[in-house]
Amino acid sequence: MTSAERQALPMALPFARLLLANGDPDGAALLLKHHLSGLDPDDAPCDLVLLEAAALYSDITGDPRWTRYAVRARLRFPPPRPSIPSPRRSQPDTADQRTGSAFVHPSYDHMPLSPDLPMKLLHDAQSLHWRGHCGEAVRTATYALNFWHRQQHDGGGATLLLWLAAMLCACRRDLDAHAQLLADSRLLPPRGSAERYELAEYGIRTFTRVVATHDNVCARWRHPSPLAELGALTFADDAAQPWSERRNRWWRLLLSLPGVS
Repeated sequence: MTSAERQALPMALPFARLLLANGDPDGAALLLKHHLSGLDPDDAPCDLVLLEAAALYSDITGDPRWTRYAVRARLRFPPPRPSIPSPRRSQPDTADQRTGSAFVHPSYDHMPLSPDLPMKLLHDAQSLHWRGHCGEAVRTATYALNFWHRQQHDGGGATLLLWLAAMLCACRRDLDAHAQLLADSRLLPPRGSAERYELAEYGIRTFTRVVATHDNVCARWRHPSPLAELGALTFADDAAQPWSERRNRWWRLLLSLPGVS
C-alpha cells in the first residue's frame, strides 16, 4: 500500500461504519470500493487496516475475492478481542466540558488494549452523537483518542481527532473543538504539504456531514442569544451562526494549524 492509501483508508472506515449503522449499506460499500479499487486482493499485503476494510466490504457485498483476502490475512494476525460496549449511565446525558486528551473515565481506564479498540469506541461515539447523546458521545470519542495515544499506533490518530472536533463543532462548542485540535496538532501532517490539504478536505467533509442535521437532536445546542445582534462576534459567538457561514473559517483553520515538524 502507498503512503496515501495508508492515510486515506483509516479515515474512510469510521464513516463507512457510520453509514452502515444508519441504514445505508450501499453508501458504505461505495465508499469502501473507492478505496479498495486500486488494489488487487490476490496480491494485497496483509495489513491490519486493509483487513478491517476488506472484511467489512465483503460482509456487505459478498465479494468473493475480498472475502478470500480477509480469510487469508486473518491467519497472519491474532483473533480480535470481543467488542467492549460503552458504559451507559442511568442519569440524563449532560454536556461534559472535559475533552482534553489527559482525561480518562475510570470505567475505561482498565480496559484491555487491542489494536481495534480506538475505532470501535469511535463507532460507539458516532452512534451516540447521531442519536443526540452528545456529552456521552464526546466522552467516548475522547476515550478513543486517549487509547490511541496509549497504544502508540502508527496511523488513525488524525481520524479520531477530526471526528472528536467535528462532534464538538456540531454541538456549537467551537472553542472546545479549536482547543482539541491545537492540543493534538502533532497528529496532523506538516502545514503546507499535500497530505495536509488532503486531510483538511477530509476534515471539512466530516465536519459538514456531522453538523448538517445535528441541531435537531443536539442535547446542548440552544438558539443563539441576542448578543450576536450587538456585533460582539467573538469565536464563541461565531458558533451561533449557520454552518454555511462557519465552514470557511474551519477550512482555513484546518489548513493553518501547526503539524508535525
